[in-house]
Amino acid sequence: MRKFENNIVIFSVMLCWASAYVFIKGLPEELTDFGYLALMNGIAALILVLLFLPRLAKLTKQTLIHSIVLGLLMTLVLLFEKEGIDRLAPASASVLTSLDIVIVPVVMMFLLKMPTRSQIIAIVLILTGVLITNGVDPDEFPVAGTLFMLGDCICMSFYNVVSNRYTQEDDPILLAVVQLVVMAIVSMVIWNLESPGQIFMLEYDRSFLSSLFVLAIFTKAFAYIMLMFGEKYGDPVDVVLIFALEPVITLILSVFIPESFGGVEEDFSLRALVGAVVIVIGSMIGNLDWKEVFRRLKRSEVPQ
Repeated sequence: MRKFENNIVIFSVMLCWASAYVFIKGLPEELTDFGYLALMNGIAALILVLLFLPRLAKLTKQTLIHSIVLGLLMTLVLLFEKEGIDRLAPASASVLTSLDIVIVPVVMMFLLKMPTRSQIIAIVLILTGVLITNGVDPDEFPVAGTLFMLGDCICMSFYNVVSNRYTQEDDPILLAVVQLVVMAIVSMVIWNLESPGQIFMLEYDRSFLSSLFVLAIFTKAFAYIMLMFGEKYGDPVDVVLIFALEPVITLILSVFIPESFGGVEEDFSLRALVGAVVIVIGSMIGNLDWKEVFRRLKRSEVPQ
């Protein structure tokens, strides 16, 4: 798979995750965060198990272990993220979340893979865009919330690097399926510890069920299959550079369909627009295939 094609795959994952807000409005207010994750992961896992049941017969011990590691890492990401967001303002959480574009290259350097010049330029531009959009006020970064969000970034960074390594050795589809099964089990256990019996107390009306199934299919089942293939054929740094576009997509959606966000809207201002443009430019610079660009430029310079 070429870089451009793989970038489209990763972008589709990011688009599914960013647009989840459109359907979250259909969920009942009493449903807890872990209830939401348990139901989504459970439905997605069930769908994928039924779709790839014959393939699961080829599951090896190595793939099972790797899937469990990825599932637990992603669960830690969600745990840290929930605790961090509960303690921070949205702008502060957004700034800290973007730090994975720094952590991933550092981890890759320890694995003796240096970031390219275009990736370094992209990282600088994206961080600049995030700071322009959100600003930095030291008083808005309490220690507890900051530590939880840093834990989120570190775990997500290791998830990207580790999944890139595992997908070179294992079947990406099996990694996605078993990973979602693990996440469904863990989130269901946490949900029942947090809110015992809530699964039986909810009113499963048409709006709730339709939102659940759409979220499960697109933000979990489809997204994790595509993510594993994106990690297999992509570079971990390129992946996080594309994921850096998520707040930009969220901003666009909040402007064009604000009524679908259940009152959760992004502030659209000139500063937010400038920051979004800088982030987009940075992501494009980091993900362009510069060898192909220069090859085409040289070809166009050759006299016909």
